[in-house]
Amino acid sequence: MKALQQHLVPIDLGSSVDRLVDLASVNSSTYNRPGLDQTLEMLLELFNSLGGESARIPLGGHQRMDDRGIMRAQPLGELGRVLKRPKAPIQLLLVGHYDTVFGVDHSFQHTRFEEDRLIGPGTADMKGGLLVLQAALTTLEQSPWADNVGWELLLTPDEEIGSPGSAPFLEESAAGKTAGFIFEPSFPDGHLASERKGSGTFDIHVAGVGAHAGRDHHLGRNAVMAAARLATAIDELNGIWEGVTVNVGAISGGGPTNIVPDSAVIRLNVRVPSGDLADTFQETINALGAEASESDGIRVTIHGTFTRRPKELTPGIRCLLDAARSSANALGFDLGWRSTGGVSDGNNLAAAGLPNLDNLGVHGGNIHSDSEFMYPRSLETRSALAGMIFLKLASEELMVPR
Repeated sequence: MKALQQHLVPIDLGSSVDRLVDLASVNSSTYNRPGLDQTLEMLLELFNSLGGESARIPLGGHQRMDDRGIMRAQPLGELGRVLKRPKAPIQLLLVGHYDTVFGVDHSFQHTRFEEDRLIGPGTADMKGGLLVLQAALTTLEQSPWADNVGWELLLTPDEEIGSPGSAPFLEESAAGKTAGFIFEPSFPDGHLASERKGSGTFDIHVAGVGAHAGRDHHLGRNAVMAAARLATAIDELNGIWEGVTVNVGAISGGGPTNIVPDSAVIRLNVRVPSGDLADTFQETINALGAEASESDGIRVTIHGTFTRRPKELTPGIRCLLDAARSSANALGFDLGWRSTGGVSDGNNLAAAGLPNLDNLGVHGGNIHSDSEFMYPRSLETRSALAGMIFLKLASEELMVPR
């Protein structure tokens, strides 16, 4: 272990923090195409310093239901790809998303320092993680075993909405790889995720019949009330199956109070611990929609599916977790893991059969909130951690079962 540690390349913490501030200062929310393009350009410039062949791949768009229940094409950003030594005996798939959650109209746009924290959009999730990845790859590339390892890097622009455009590329790239690594932030205590629930996102359109609220109220069929009843029935699924949580996140519809509303949309997310329960939930929500549609004048259309299948603990993932723990111990800190309801592109890689670690990014917290933060010092510790794991693989000290 000490022999491997000698090959770790230390980072310049000051310049790394400055680079993170620059990245976090560009709004790269999932549907902000100019900001996504600028961020990807900055990232490819960073990773191109390691050599390899880079490309920008258009993803086109995906279908998204508007508040009237109409499916509309929504453009996505480009996928960044860097390939190096694709013929080497050991092949790694490295994944990081560069989209963030807050749009250009949100107040959370800038970084600031508070004591030992850097607060800002994407500082933890996961622009900081991308800097950890670049530093770990620098260690690999400067090691005597670099020629043993080829790697493919995918920079995804749509992870925060379930990777609808990136998913086929993740599945394709997972084939034939030795292991995958994703640089989402760690838990607030610095630990890793071992298992992840699956996630499904659903948009449900409820169509009714509009009418004058006073003169012809009896002719109307109130879509908002039908949506409220359906949303209540969906919420009552909580607690039926162990480990399944259902969140009705939004209901929209209606308009002037003198019109019986003819349209409403329910948006919800569900988390499940197993593939069987994902199938069970899908069947149940379809049945609830069909039952609601039996009401006179009410029609329900369900759009959505499970974009992330559950990531379960396999021998390959266990092997990578053990390697991460022993590497952390050699570097002087403890590292544990636990299951989580959160999802990542690690779910996609696991579904494709690729063992992966997916919390190797910075140590931070409060992600998806306007107080998201990371600890700048974790750029050093997490880069060393990932670098050690890469060196173990490159030197063939670590062999990962499929």
